[in-house]
Amino acid sequence: MTPGRIRAHPPAHPPMNLFLSLLSILVLAAMAAAFIGARLPKTHHAVSRIRLSATPEQVWAVILDFTAYPEWRPGLDRVELGPECGGLPSWFEVCGRLGRVHFQVVECAAPRRLVTQIDNDGLPLAGAWTYEFEPDGTGTLLTLTEWESIHHPLLRFFDRFVLSYHGVMDVYLTALARKLGDPAHPQHLSLKLDDA
Repeated sequence: MTPGRIRAHPPAHPPMNLFLSLLSILVLAAMAAAFIGARLPKTHHAVSRIRLSATPEQVWAVILDFTAYPEWRPGLDRVELGPECGGLPSWFEVCGRLGRVHFQVVECAAPRRLVTQIDNDGLPLAGAWTYEFEPDGTGTLLTLTEWESIHHPLLRFFDRFVLSYHGVMDVYLTALARKLGDPAHPQHLSLKLDDA
C-alpha cells in the first residue's frame, strides 16, 4: 500500500441494497396506507342503478342462479352451494385472490326485493347488498345498495382509493348487463359515509 492512499472498501452488494431499499419503500407505503385508512370512515352506503331491457323476472332468475356466476362474473373461479339459512339459500364464492367467502340470502320477495349479506365469520369486514327491481316499460330498473363496514385500516384505504366505493357494484352490474345482452352501464345515485 502506498503512503497517502486510502484503501478502497470492497463494493457493496447492489442486489441486497436494492432489495432492502424496495422492502423499506413497501413497509413505508403500507404504514402510510394504514395511517390514512385509520382516518377514513368505517362504514359506507353506496347506491347505484342500472336500466336493463330484460324483465324483472328474467333479471331475478339470473341473479339467483348462483352456480352460473362464474360464467359471467369476472374474477370468480367457482361457486359452491351452501346450507340453507332460515329456509333461504347460501353459497360460497371461490376466488383465487380472496379464497372462499360465504354469502347468504337474508330477504327474498320475488321479483321485487332481494337482500344478500356476507357471512363475515372471521373476516375484517361486514356487508350486505339490497337489490330493488322496478318494472320500467318492458325492462327493469335495478337499484343496488351496498352497505359495508370495514374494520381493517388497510382494507379501508384499498376500498376508498383503489376500488372506489361503487367499484365492486359497477363491475357486477356491468357484467350482469353483458350477461343479459344489454350495453347498459350503472349510474351512481348516492354515497353516505359514517364511522358507525
